[in-house]
Amino acid sequence: MKNYFSYKDSSYFTLKKIFLLIFLGFISSIVLSNYYLVKYDKYRDDGYSHVMLKDETMRIWYQAAKIVEDVKNGKNFFLSGDVTSTKPLPQRLVAIYSLLSGHEIIKEWKPNIKIKLGGKLPFLIIQSLAYYLALIYLVLKISKIFPIENCFYIVFFLTFEHTIFQYHLSFWSESFYFTLQILVLGLLLGNSHKILDNLLIGILLGLLFLQRSVGIFYLMPIIIYFLFSYRSKSIKPIIASVIGYTLIVSLVGFYNYKKTNLFYIFPIEGKRDIYIYFSTPLIAQKEKINENEVGKKEVQRFYKWLKDNNIKLKDDYDLDKITSVESLSHLIKNEKDIIKLYDRLNKRQYEIIFENPLIAVKQAIKRLIHFSVLDPIHNYYYNEHRGQNKKPVFIKSKTHKNWIPYRIIYTLLIYFVCFFGLVYFLKQKNYQLLLLLLLSIFYYIILFGWTGMPRLFVPNLIYLSFFFGNGLVLLMNLLKKNNLIINN
Repeated sequence: MKNYFSYKDSSYFTLKKIFLLIFLGFISSIVLSNYYLVKYDKYRDDGYSHVMLKDETMRIWYQAAKIVEDVKNGKNFFLSGDVTSTKPLPQRLVAIYSLLSGHEIIKEWKPNIKIKLGGKLPFLIIQSLAYYLALIYLVLKISKIFPIENCFYIVFFLTFEHTIFQYHLSFWSESFYFTLQILVLGLLLGNSHKILDNLLIGILLGLLFLQRSVGIFYLMPIIIYFLFSYRSKSIKPIIASVIGYTLIVSLVGFYNYKKTNLFYIFPIEGKRDIYIYFSTPLIAQKEKINENEVGKKEVQRFYKWLKDNNIKLKDDYDLDKITSVESLSHLIKNEKDIIKLYDRLNKRQYEIIFENPLIAVKQAIKRLIHFSVLDPIHNYYYNEHRGQNKKPVFIKSKTHKNWIPYRIIYTLLIYFVCFFGLVYFLKQKNYQLLLLLLLSIFYYIILFGWTGMPRLFVPNLIYLSFFFGNGLVLLMNLLKKNNLIINN
């Protein structure tokens, strides 16, 4: 492709310098991972709650420990562990790490679960290594599409932009997810019609879903991309990728069937997240009551539904003490009936939205704006503030409020540069790649924009890096052209 704007002599930028950049990023991630572990691989004041492993990450490591226990007791690795309501791959990766390294995950099971300290740095190194090796693969692909200077800034963004970088230093599921995103993107950039290549794309898309539930429908924008890009030649790539994807997700269905005698793929969390984080706040806003009161009303509604549908419950429970519908699932005896409850919950979450369209739209727009504001400090304050159980929680703290203006400025600067990246794509007439990037970005916005959670926006930065790198080169050359910067 033609390089319309050249800020420096292309010899200034080389593949060696880009690979050096990636290496420096990898070393930085190791150094800071070690720093985080020295500072936060410890217990809170209660003596057993771990600072770094809390909430979602704690559940992942707890489930991994159960898998390891099952394997040690002679069970098959792929059928070991509990029924998974979400993200089956992260816990398997931790379990594999434990089995291969000999690292014990749990120090004490009773009276409270206590994570064993130490032994976690190799895991963080492995997830960083996977990411930076994927970047090397991506460089080999994009260097055939963009000028080397543009590639340098794309990789610089992916290597050091802290909203992305911070997750390599944590036990969240993001880092491996980013790696899979990059591998899928790299394969798609090859524009291959070969069955094997597209089968591999489908397999990686399946793993994307296993790593984080948000990946479940990402096959759809890829199919749209194939249809518009390959047109009459899109049939084979689509079929191959669908087969690859189906092979992986079928494993989830088979696993669930072995555990519950019910074949299902869609994760339980996808059937209740909108209800918890969007629909019930709508009711609270409409009726001007707090969410605990909404929860009690909804519990009564669902309890009646359980009785009307003859779903058997455990004998010993106090309904007045149950404040959330999800807690009702613990009263149900049969695993199949638990799935029925979540199916009903799934319908209920949309009923509430359709009954309150104006409030829903207003809240969705507000949350979409918050969703799009980058949060490069999330991991640090998660460990420093929330991880140590400080009061109030970080999101309601003065520190969080003070950071908002800086985050907005940082976000606007990134988007400003990305706008010039969009101009670059239009000037280059690279509509095929532009379509892929925009489809990917809109996918995550549509699926998770309603949450208002900046952490769930981060996968978009993998695609925005292409706009940032190309936009920065275009912007610098426009400034140079107008004698606003000095060309070294």
